[in-house]
Amino acid sequence: MKSFFEAVKEIHHGIFNLLPSERRNILLVTLTLFIAFVTYPLIRSSSTALFIEAYGAKSTPWIWLSSVIFLGLSVTIINITQKTRSIAFIFNSIVSTSILLMGLSLVLCYQGLDFGSGVFAVWKEVYIILVVHLSLGYLNSVIDVKTAKLIYGPLGAIGSLGGILGGLITSKLMTAVGVYIAATTGLIGLSIVLIIFSFTQKQFLSVKKHSPISSLGDKKSYVMFISGLIILSQFVINMANYKFNLGLEVFGDANTKGAYLGQIYSAINIVSLVVQIIFIPLAFKFFNVRTIHILIPVIFSVLIALDLFQFFGLLGTAMLFVGFKGLDYSIFSAAKEMLYFPLSQQQKYGAKYIVDMIVYRASKMGVSALLLVFTSLAFTQNMLVISVSAWIVLAISMAYKYRTE
Repeated sequence: MKSFFEAVKEIHHGIFNLLPSERRNILLVTLTLFIAFVTYPLIRSSSTALFIEAYGAKSTPWIWLSSVIFLGLSVTIINITQKTRSIAFIFNSIVSTSILLMGLSLVLCYQGLDFGSGVFAVWKEVYIILVVHLSLGYLNSVIDVKTAKLIYGPLGAIGSLGGILGGLITSKLMTAVGVYIAATTGLIGLSIVLIIFSFTQKQFLSVKKHSPISSLGDKKSYVMFISGLIILSQFVINMANYKFNLGLEVFGDANTKGAYLGQIYSAINIVSLVVQIIFIPLAFKFFNVRTIHILIPVIFSVLIALDLFQFFGLLGTAMLFVGFKGLDYSIFSAAKEMLYFPLSQQQKYGAKYIVDMIVYRASKMGVSALLLVFTSLAFTQNMLVISVSAWIVLAISMAYKYRTE
């Protein structure tokens, strides 16, 4: 086996020896995602603050439910449009519509009309999913799996840096000029995303006879396996999130909670960044994708065990939460993208719409609804163990069934 330093050298050599067209596509998508993640904290924080001020925090589940509905409608429209239009056209249409819709919503809020904050809050949940997954869907269609293994780590790392920068900008602007200027700044930044993606190649068109979803054909069972992985991962991650929130009750006041959460979110970004820069390229170098999908829930099960037996108290729950979120944003996200490469170009889009946009959001909603009914710590711990065990079994089954792909 090659040494660590030889592997790193080979990875960097592979990146710098890509074709000019590949480098151009990768650069444009990287800039698109970087600016999108810089602007998202501005838009998300502003919309959330305005909605809670108008309707209260207890009304937020309606936002999650509405976002799933509008996301489904958006996906249906995109499936129809992709029969005759390029991804670049669809992407730019989505971003243009988002700027217009959220801009008008912001004006309504400023005029004292509360329902504008509801529209703003719902669409901020929808647009970021469409922007991210259409960007990655476009990139998947113009690079091969070998190139993807080289660049997904650095690509994700740059996105994480954008999120960190966006968070810092949001804090400064909210304090200095207020929520409306911060939101407007985010929308102006989103227009830059529109300009950048306009320079991508526009030659890719879907086959006119079939929508992406109907084109899955004999790959439907394969996509069902991917959906299963997403559902179980969301159960595990959101259960861990809920358990961590329960642990925060040990802090006496909101200020102490906020200070601790600031440290936790910084830790999540650091874990994600380190994994994306160092471990993802090496993992794809030394292990196949099937093995990585088995190792991820195994690592999660170790973190669950450390927390379950209370070796570290609240620190163990914090480690559980940070580890889950950091790995979810980094290696799990990248490994999930690798699962789409055995599919044809059009099948990739159909699969991504089903898995990334519908299954992901619906499973998150399902977990939230479940936790509204079963709120005990014991239930959360039991569901963590059951879900991660099922995740490992499903990942092993998928690796065996599709070992030739």
